[in-house]
Amino acid sequence: MKDKIKCIFIASIFIVSSILILPAINADVKKSNSFQNEIDIIEMIGNINKSMIFEYHDGLMAFGARYTGSENISLAAEYLFDCFENIGLDVKYHNWNFGGFQGKNIVATLPGNKPESEGIYVMSAHYDCSKGSMGANDDGSGVAGMLAIAEIMSKYSFNHTIRFIAFSGEEVGTYGSFVYARDAYNNGDNIIAVLNVDMIAYAVTPEGSNLISFMHPERATWIADYAVLVSNEFYEYFNLSVESKPNHRGADHQAFVDFGYDGVWIVHHDIYPWCNTPMDTPEKMNWTYQVKATKFLLALTAKILNRQIDVQAILISPKESYIYVLGLPLFQINFLKNWNSGIRGITILLGRADAKVDVITDEEISHVIFCIDNEFLFWDADPPFEWKIIGWYWTTSVGRHNLRVFAYTKSGSVGYDEMDLFMLSKPKYKGKWPPSQPCDPNPANGAVDVPIDSDLTWNGGDYDPRDAVTYDIYFGTDPDPQFLEQIGPFGWSDVTINYDLPDLDPGTQYYWKIIAKDKLGASAKSPIWSFTTV
Repeated sequence: MKDKIKCIFIASIFIVSSILILPAINADVKKSNSFQNEIDIIEMIGNINKSMIFEYHDGLMAFGARYTGSENISLAAEYLFDCFENIGLDVKYHNWNFGGFQGKNIVATLPGNKPESEGIYVMSAHYDCSKGSMGANDDGSGVAGMLAIAEIMSKYSFNHTIRFIAFSGEEVGTYGSFVYARDAYNNGDNIIAVLNVDMIAYAVTPEGSNLISFMHPERATWIADYAVLVSNEFYEYFNLSVESKPNHRGADHQAFVDFGYDGVWIVHHDIYPWCNTPMDTPEKMNWTYQVKATKFLLALTAKILNRQIDVQAILISPKESYIYVLGLPLFQINFLKNWNSGIRGITILLGRADAKVDVITDEEISHVIFCIDNEFLFWDADPPFEWKIIGWYWTTSVGRHNLRVFAYTKSGSVGYDEMDLFMLSKPKYKGKWPPSQPCDPNPANGAVDVPIDSDLTWNGGDYDPRDAVTYDIYFGTDPDPQFLEQIGPFGWSDVTINYDLPDLDPGTQYYWKIIAKDKLGASAKSPIWSFTTV
């Protein structure tokens, strides 16, 4: 893209100063319906070769310069559609119109074989180029590598779904990826990670020949860390190590980041001096490096598609890129089209709004923590997990901030999500802790020979001074006790709570539970206890 040379150079200086697969198919590649083990991945890597990648690359180069909106790019789109279709994938066009341009993204899907998984991974590359450029490396190399990976992977099965996407509109402002990411978000697509492959065919230094860069925001650090593990595990098959670098917005992964997804830009280490010029031709490509990078990306994609997802935290409110007034979403912002503005996916809150989190896990959820920037502001231990977004001070109520949520399971797994906000609201201290979980029941759980004139007693309270707590009492002879009465409010320091019961029936088993609620609506519930009268 226009500033790619500068951006890679600047990112490299910053670090120094501070600091998924296929090709022209082998008939003997096997279909596997089970987990891809190390032997499967080694077999897949072995099917990647220069002739396979070259065939795809040469086919794309035949269309010449592919500037967004030109006839050449329309023909190239048909070529890529046919390539994916011949591989055997489900292929669709995603049409977009934005910023005075229009074009087509080509989306090819390899479904996962785990019915309970709604997770989607994306591997992307862009097939457009600057005016007058053939885009051999930028990004014909990424497109060819992606096609080769898709071909190999189509012969295997994986736990999670992957979409291979060829974007147009990258060089005019990452418009194709922006519209796709926006539409995916509005459709509720659960995209786990985006691997954006953009320029993987250049290396002229000994160091650059053995390094591949992952440029990413903080939220996507886990992808780069996982890539390091994969590189170490299979290093002998491609001799390529991963370097983690600060994010640069000017590539297609950023559109997904803007809409709350984790994404990385994957690019060669050495600076490419012919980016976005007529000199970006196939003769400049380092095919040895291209093959190495493609093999590595195949191994990474195969591994990550079978990676277990223990817990996800997904912010479902406020909505990304919306304007809210007094808690009501008015409309989605589409006029912030410049990727380099840094505000393209920002959500604007005029007055307060509710933060709501969906936690996806098979494990028992412990609690969810809400933060503004890096400051812990609220804890919720009872679904639905939500919090009225309120800064305690002017510094956390006005201006640009980052809403962060952390979901914790009882086993210690953590899910994370975040959202960029511009806030204009009045600060107010409202307390950050939920009520204490009701505990120490009397009669004790499982007690027998309990007198029929007994009362209910438990310990409660709240950690926040000035907070008040009410208690919902559920009681009866059904193992799922029904609501009986709400009592309170009690002060935050009132720890021992008593409830008078009428005389009970003799020889009867009773069940009960307590739900504590504070002024903000945060709650904590006890387990169901039981006792039997004398």
